[in-house]
Amino acid sequence: MKRSVLALVIVLPLCCGLNFLLAQRKEPAAVFRPALEQIRSKTRVPILLPSRLPSQIRERDIRLAYGEVRKDGYFISLYFSEPGSNATYAAGFGGSATVEHDLPGTHRLKLAGGRVGVFMPVSCGGSCAPANLWWDQDGVQYNIQVKLPSTLAEKDQERVLAEVANSTVVASQP
Repeated sequence: MKRSVLALVIVLPLCCGLNFLLAQRKEPAAVFRPALEQIRSKTRVPILLPSRLPSQIRERDIRLAYGEVRKDGYFISLYFSEPGSNATYAAGFGGSATVEHDLPGTHRLKLAGGRVGVFMPVSCGGSCAPANLWWDQDGVQYNIQVKLPSTLAEKDQERVLAEVANSTVVASQP
């Protein structure tokens, strides 16, 4: 009898603690809080955001998270300075009820959960455009763009954006 009680005393908290940890919902990275406050109740599409930023972007270096509501969705921009400018742009995350299927200069990229996205690497002309990834989920087209070095190999760019997309969680439902 004493062993049974002892076993319950030891095992029950372990099981409950483990269940508690497993039941915890992942949240978007904390850096998104100011932008979410700007758009959460104003967009008609579910907001998906990553639970973590790519290793190339440290959360503590982000000085501005700006949320913008668009007629068909939202877009959140992260900047290394305030006020934000193209020169200090770090990354962007958006969702749109308008789904575009013809995205030139892209190729398919497999994501977690059987999702397939289309990827466009960094491209440079007068200045460099960020790497982009789009995928459709539940009638919404989501987009991630990250300003990466143009010297980063395309396969590494794909890996970075896929990791970010695979870490997305629902931040808000309309």
